[in-house]
This record gives sequence, C-alpha cells and structure tokens, in this order.
Amino acid sequence: MRRARPVSSPYGGPHDRVGPPPGVLPPPQAAPWQGQYSGPPQGQQWPPPGQHQQQPPGQWAQPYYGPPGGQFNGFQPPKRRGGGVRLIVFSISVLMFLGVSLVVIVALLGRGSDATADPGVTGPSIVPTATTKPQKGTAEDFLLNANIYRTGPLPVQNCKAENLGNGSLASQKVYYQKLFACLNDAWRPIFKEIGQEKPDPGLVVFDKPVVTPCGSFKPLSGRVLAFYCYGNQVMYTDVLQMNKAFGSQQDLAYLMTIAHEYGHHVQGVSGLFYARAVYLQDHPEQKLESSRRNELQASCFAGVFSKAVEQSYPLTGRLDEFKEQSSNSFGESPDTPEDERTHGLATSQGFWIQNGFNIGANKACNTFAVNTDLVK
Repeated sequence: MRRARPVSSPYGGPHDRVGPPPGVLPPPQAAPWQGQYSGPPQGQQWPPPGQHQQQPPGQWAQPYYGPPGGQFNGFQPPKRRGGGVRLIVFSISVLMFLGVSLVVIVALLGRGSDATADPGVTGPSIVPTATTKPQKGTAEDFLLNANIYRTGPLPVQNCKAENLGNGSLASQKVYYQKLFACLNDAWRPIFKEIGQEKPDPGLVVFDKPVVTPCGSFKPLSGRVLAFYCYGNQVMYTDVLQMNKAFGSQQDLAYLMTIAHEYGHHVQGVSGLFYARAVYLQDHPEQKLESSRRNELQASCFAGVFSKAVEQSYPLTGRLDEFKEQSSNSFGESPDTPEDERTHGLATSQGFWIQNGFNIGANKACNTFAVNTDLVK
C-alpha cells in the first residue's frame, strides 16, 4: 500500500482581529496577511519585555490530517455482537499517535498518575504531573503549569447532533453550526475562569479554494481535513475532504475533527500556543516532539469537550465506536519518517482523546509533562 505523505500548509502570522470573527460562513477571500509574532496574550509574563522575536513562517496554521495511509472510509464501527474488534491501524502517514498497544500505554501511564475518572471507565485515565521545575516565569514553566490545567470540567451541554444528510456543504454547515455553538458555550466559562474573555472564534466550511491569513488552500489537498489559523482565530473545514474521509455516517469523526481544531483555539486563548513559540526559540531541536505534544493536547481538549456532550449528543451506547474511531481516523503510521512526525501516531491520537474524555477535565491534557514515549 502506497503511503500518503504529509501536506505542508502555507503559513502566515497572527494579527489583531477587528470586529467579531465570522460564524459558519463561506470562505473569506482576503489577501494573505504576513506578520510577525507579537508576543503572548495580555497578562502573560514571558519572555521578559523586549525579548519577543519574529517567528519564521510555519508556526501559525495547525492542520489536522485524515485517516492514516490515505485510506479514506477505512474505519468501520465495531460490531455490537460477535468477536473482538480488530484495530485498523494500517500505514498512518501523517501526524498523531503512539505506536504501542493501548493496554501497554495504560500500564505505563498508570504509574504515578492521578486517576480521577468516573468509576468503571475503561481506557486511559491519567492526570499528568510535571516532574521538572523550570525557572519561574519562563515559557517552559508556563507550558507545564498553565492555569488552564487547573480549571474544572466543561459545563454539560444540551447538544444533540444534527443529521449530516448526504455530507454536502449545506448538510455539513447545519451540523457544524450546532456543534460550534456548543463548543463556544462549553469553553467560554473556562476562558473566563482563567481571565481571558475573548471573542468567539470563527468557523469556515468550504468546498472551493480559500485564501486565509495563513495562506491559500484548495479542497482535497493531500489528507488535511481542517486547520486552525492563529492569524484570525478561525477554523477552516474542507467539506469535500471530510466527506471523502468519513462519508455522512461517521459523525463522531466530524465531532472530533472540529473539537480538535477548537482545541488549538484553546491553546491560543490560554497562552499555551505562544509559550510554545517562545520555548522553541531556545530549543529548536524540540520542534518535532513539541509539535506532537501540541497536536495531542488539542485532541485531548477535544476529548474533554466530548465528555460535556456525552448525554445529549448522545455518546452513551456508542463509546466502543468512539474509542475505535478516535484511534483510527487521524494520524501517522510507525513507518512515517522521523522528520515528518509532527502530529503523532494514530494510536496516540486515540489515547489522548480518550484520556480527555475519561478524566473529563483539562488537567488530563498536560501533554508537555509526560514522557516522550506517550507522544510518539
């Protein structure tokens, strides 16, 4: 089977948005914006004043990749009766997860962790704890001890899933519009809790070429399903790619994709994205591993949100499907070259999505505090 290669996205830089972001709208056609890193959100203390440096292109757009190996529509929900479920982790060739069995991962993570998930939960259930003590006020200190990790569960949402119909642009917009409103309602109190009352992000659902502050993008380019642009705090979802990847039946993949991209918005609002940018100025050799930690954290935040809609969506009665799909719908394969592993193996994606769901709070998502083996 020929392995699909990752797709490089064009990048720009962040800027201050004027006015509210768009909702679920056609793609904007503004000229690409080129800017420079302007430092963390107001109130952050790192690095010291005057030491912000211009960031190179490539830091500002966060793509999310489809099924490993380019084998779209390869996932099938587990049978409700009969034998065990066979994990379909073929050649996962782009960005997201750990290449060991989930059972082994759970055993590794169980040591020294604060397992506070609901009784009876199966699968990963850890609360990462930093084992190092970096200098107070540094970017590394922020990554390991950000206030977002100390916030409680997201408020439970009344968020029944809309029907995806035939997966067309119109159908996907209806689905996303409902889900996006729930994401905003769920995360807004968390942002307020950490003292960051920001405008809601935007969401663009497109089936034609789009020009964004992070560059131009065409539908069906490689395996990119969606991406978040820090330049204007807008998520972009490729309708044609989503339909190709998941059809209109695998709605949980749609849920995880948009919740993952919202996770990048959480990183921006909380300051984690900016702390990572500063950290990499002094530790460029950590670029790939840091990218995986960043992507897996966004997936963990997606799992935390999934917990908030468990009863209403509903996910009750579909948890086997949720687990199976989270581990097989996104990511890279073990044979992906080391210098291309920016998102992590598919099994790692599943691990962190499920960990966020099982713990049900953001303390589950400190991927910067765990051993390297958990972010491969």
